[in-house]
This record gives sequence, structure tokens and C-alpha cells, in this order.
Amino acid sequence: MCPTFLYEQNFRGQHGKAYLFNTVVNTDAGEASERNMTTGRHVVRDISCRQCKEVVGWKYDKAYESSEKYKEGKFILEAELLCNVS
Repeated sequence: MCPTFLYEQNFRGQHGKAYLFNTVVNTDAGEASERNMTTGRHVVRDISCRQCKEVVGWKYDKAYESSEKYKEGKFILEAELLCNVS
């Protein structure tokens, strides 16, 4: 996985520190589902590493709160779920 543009650093995932990106590569997205998150209700898709198939974060498809609309189409990667590959 290679995130291509860091949008925001001050995020928390289920496992701790997380980052919001405009785009990521080498990932596959799962099925969309509605979830209640700490910032409100969202439609999201889990994203998995294309190589190892582990879930590493999620993509925001829709935010219901107007203050959260900026997340739509962006990706969260959880730092704890990532590893360095050489």
C-alpha cells in the first residue's frame, strides 16, 4: 500500500492513530455499509491490502452530517495495521 496524499493526521481508528488520505493504492475495497462512528453516521467500505488481504482501514462513501462531508471519497489508514515492506 502506498498512500499518495496525506490529507489529515489527527484521526483515531479502532486501533489508535490513523491518517486520512485523498487516495491510496494497492488496496481493495469491500462492500459498502452504514456505520455509527464517533463523528456520526457514515457509509463506509473496509479497505484491504491487495497483497496480504488484511483490513488496514476504510473508505468514506457518504457522511450524513454536513460537518463531515469533507471525508467523502477519502480513506482512513490505521497506523497499527500497517507494516513496512522492502
